[in-house]
Amino acid sequence: MDYHSLDPLLLIAYITTGIIAGIVNTLAGGGSLFTLSLLMFIGMPVGLANGTNRLGILFQNVTGAYTFKKSNLLDISSSMKYVIPSLVGAIVGAFTVSDIDEKTLQYIIGSLMLLMLYPILNENKNSGNFQISASQKPQYTFWRDNIIFFCIGFYGGFIQAGIGIMILVGVSNLGKMTLIRANAIKMLIIAAYTLPVFLVFIFKGQVAWVAAILLALGQVIGTWFAGKIASKSDKVNQFIKWLLVSMVLISIIRMFGIHTWLIEYLT
Repeated sequence: MDYHSLDPLLLIAYITTGIIAGIVNTLAGGGSLFTLSLLMFIGMPVGLANGTNRLGILFQNVTGAYTFKKSNLLDISSSMKYVIPSLVGAIVGAFTVSDIDEKTLQYIIGSLMLLMLYPILNENKNSGNFQISASQKPQYTFWRDNIIFFCIGFYGGFIQAGIGIMILVGVSNLGKMTLIRANAIKMLIIAAYTLPVFLVFIFKGQVAWVAAILLALGQVIGTWFAGKIASKSDKVNQFIKWLLVSMVLISIIRMFGIHTWLIEYLT
């Protein structure tokens, strides 16, 4: 299948995927995981899906970081101690993942998605557990904090899916700040490293531009739409949660070739 084509069905699939991902990200989180799952669901090779997924992520987080900055909730200069090691780690992660062969990458991403099911299924139980009072004084430790955020950045450059919770835990605990300020720094970190990471995927030829642009457009529409309808009702969040779980499970089955094994076994 030519993922650069202007086939009407593919165009509809891309923008619909982006819209759903924007809604998912706004209402429940995990939008990038959803987008990656759906791209692989329609048959896009995992390496190409991983690179194509990054443009929408860039748009969302640049917009978010700018909004926090305008609201005086983001101090860019004091956030650099988290941004710089994350940026370096993300570039290393992007080069690493772009050089892994397709089959191995399928198994790696399938395993990571399997691990991501736990925090998705337990998000309500865990929500707020890592929020720390802003009155506590942060204890910055150069080597510890740089190693932690390098590793977080490496994961973000490698796959991105689920990176938000890692950054929030790291920033809110190490920086001893409220969750809203940690969220602002999270968006700055992801915005900062996604641009060079996206350039790595472009250099490696792992971006389907038509899909990337339509996904990004869809995510903007989805985010706006979710903001209009979001009453944060339990029914909406539960629907989004189980839709996300279903897509992740389907992707895991595809990554490990379980569907092929089942077809062969049943026939």
